[in-house]
Amino acid sequence: MHYIKDENRYDELKAQGEQLETLLQSAEHSEQEKQLALMDYLNLLNSERAAELGVAFTERMLERVSSAMEAHPTADVAVDMLYTCLLLQQFHAMQFDPWRAHPAIESCRNALRLLEAEGRWSDCLRYCQDTAETYAEAHFWPEALEYAKLGHNCVRELLAQDVRVLENGELLDLRDSAYSIITSAMNTAEGVTPEIAAELTNDIGAEDYNAVLSEAKEAWDEEPDYDPVELTPEYLAIRYELEEKIDEALEHERGYYDFCKEYWMAKRMILRSDYGIRWKSPAALNPNEEFH
Repeated sequence: MHYIKDENRYDELKAQGEQLETLLQSAEHSEQEKQLALMDYLNLLNSERAAELGVAFTERMLERVSSAMEAHPTADVAVDMLYTCLLLQQFHAMQFDPWRAHPAIESCRNALRLLEAEGRWSDCLRYCQDTAETYAEAHFWPEALEYAKLGHNCVRELLAQDVRVLENGELLDLRDSAYSIITSAMNTAEGVTPEIAAELTNDIGAEDYNAVLSEAKEAWDEEPDYDPVELTPEYLAIRYELEEKIDEALEHERGYYDFCKEYWMAKRMILRSDYGIRWKSPAALNPNEEFH
């Protein structure tokens, strides 16, 4: 299924991507020319909402960069790998299937570790922040918490070097990254553990920690209830496989009006028939809420 209904336009964009891949691997063009051509194409895919083409294109890019990383593991190649993975995450989000970025994210762990070892905290920060958001959108909360913690550590390291503002003008504040940690932790089985509370209190002080915790709890209380079965080890172990089966049941159609209701129906049936897990949807748990 193509999100671009005009088949001719789809084929044009696909052919343009193939030409760009040839250019990117050519020695006849400068790096500046390659980067400009790449950005133009990515912007075009975004403007056309060509998510399927974007996913396929960035997956091939990631494969090539991964091979380069294996052959010559340098910090610059690691940055390219994380950047490509972020592009892939963005196109998956556009397709309403953020969980599909999980294998790519897993493949980037060594690149992230290399940059951490090199002290390239600014390069690590955006990747960790955006990846935490991708996992949160997919409701992969333990992974969201892991990357929120990594992002918080990046902020801590940058502030220790007296870096207060990033190159893009973003102000660094440990309270913001603490909020991300607390929000993710509240959606896991363990919740905000004493260890997390102690670490964040040490980082931002008791007064700020309590203020951030209250803000996160207030926002969390306003969210629709979810079935606690989603926090059990049995459910967590089959999340990716479950999403694949739901996607097949829905014939890979996503993002339309009332999509969530079709999604929840398929999810409930698959959980019960394939895994013996009884699950209640947000609609069932929140009968007075409107969902579309």
